[in-house]
Amino acid sequence: MTTLRTKIAMGLYSSVSTVMTPLVKYHLTKRITRGKEHPTRYTEKLGHASLAKPKEKLMWIHGASVGESLSMLPLLETFHKLQPDLKFLVTTGTATSARLMEERLPAYAMHQFVPLDLPLSIERFLKNWRPDIALIIESELWPNMIFRTKSHGIPLILLNGRMSQKSAKSWTRASFFIRDLLKQFDLILAQSSTDARRFSELGAPHVKKQSNLKFAAAPLTYNQDHFEELSSSIGARPVWFASSTHRGEEAFLAETHEKLRSKFPNLLCIIAPRHPERGPEILNEFQGKDLTVSLRSEGTGITEDTSIYLADTLGELGLFYALSPVVIIGGSLLRKGGQNLLEPARQNCAIICGPEMQNFEEICNEMLDNHAVVKLSEPEDITEQLEVLLSDKSFQQKLAQKAAAYVKDRGQEINDVAGEILQKLPK
Repeated sequence: MTTLRTKIAMGLYSSVSTVMTPLVKYHLTKRITRGKEHPTRYTEKLGHASLAKPKEKLMWIHGASVGESLSMLPLLETFHKLQPDLKFLVTTGTATSARLMEERLPAYAMHQFVPLDLPLSIERFLKNWRPDIALIIESELWPNMIFRTKSHGIPLILLNGRMSQKSAKSWTRASFFIRDLLKQFDLILAQSSTDARRFSELGAPHVKKQSNLKFAAAPLTYNQDHFEELSSSIGARPVWFASSTHRGEEAFLAETHEKLRSKFPNLLCIIAPRHPERGPEILNEFQGKDLTVSLRSEGTGITEDTSIYLADTLGELGLFYALSPVVIIGGSLLRKGGQNLLEPARQNCAIICGPEMQNFEEICNEMLDNHAVVKLSEPEDITEQLEVLLSDKSFQQKLAQKAAAYVKDRGQEINDVAGEILQKLPK
């Protein structure tokens, strides 16, 4: 039962949200003029449906952006195999994820933009679609969405639930509210035992640890023509790749590359920044170094003189994992929490990560136990570890094989996750 304090808090939140609605609508129209909203589909964010509701039973699955929406694709396929008559409504919030879903969603699923967390928008959305069950991916805890979905009698599940240490600490300041919010979920399937413990400590009554959905994802795709072109340009040169790097890491990696070139004169380094628009900024940081740098965004290829290839484009990580047998995980050398270890593991890469892997802590520890990753104690150890991997092809291959085997074994658990969710679907 929801406490009086939560009811008062929700009343205030809903009232302020309602008053802000005209301003939100104005903001949406301004974003259209800047190309940041879909010119015709933006009304979906106000709860209006642009597609017809299917006659079959409907599962609503919400993931905020690209990562969450991609992680749900293998799950959709599994659901369809287990219950072929079930249809799916997938909602996301960003234009990029919408384009991606239009390209990749199967025929038994459809996409809409998620309604903004305004009372009228949420109500309009729920009355239009009347889903039989609702799944929220990872950490989208919007109060109106959650409380109003549950008030319609719709079973509500938090899937791949994630609760960072920072978020958990913040929620303790409103412990009564988060406790009542989490009680609305019929089931919370946390992506790690640490996340499960944090949800339980915040008062969630129905929490289980599940297999992370990222284990079931397909290998990243890439353009075969681009692969053959770059592979031909690289030839027999040794290569290492730093993926999804953050500000400050690129300069450090450039210094590392300069040190390695004393032993591997024709060594090639590929760097893909987490935010590709930083390409010119990174290039400027490299000025004054004895390095020939090429920017992919400028259409520059890899020549014999190219020392660092700056992959400042979107959606091409799969291409560079395929080109490089050795990968450094960006965001792990500085205090950023690390990026996805599983994507390079699927593509048979030998993986090195820095000491800061809080975002994938449990996966990283499991991979360490399986001798499937090299984790640095200090960022400065990277030169020595890269030298070992680049020199010892046998060790490099064993590390890559163990990483691929680890992710394949864990990916089989998705059937159990899907089966447990379908049990919550009303008969």
